[in-house]
Amino acid sequence: MRFINLSEGITNEEYIIQSINVDKATKSRLQVLGILKETKIIILNKRINGLIIKVRGTRLGLDKEISKLIKIREVRENERVKPCFYRKS
Repeated sequence: MRFINLSEGITNEEYIIQSINVDKATKSRLQVLGILKETKIIILNKRINGLIIKVRGTRLGLDKEISKLIKIREVRENERVKPCFYRKS
């Protein structure tokens, strides 16, 4: 299975967050926003300085530098991601 940076993802595709490699304060803030390991996201729009994703029904904007530190993978066929509002990572 291949992992890529969130910034390298394709618009309108679904992905699963595999890892978040940011400092503790940023990781905590992302967790509050629902960006956690094993969470399904959709990349809605890509800009020069960042991107817009949909996570848990909410649209969020992420800086390009942060999106480079989040690893994602494609959703496998027939894969179901359990809904969860908090997961320790």
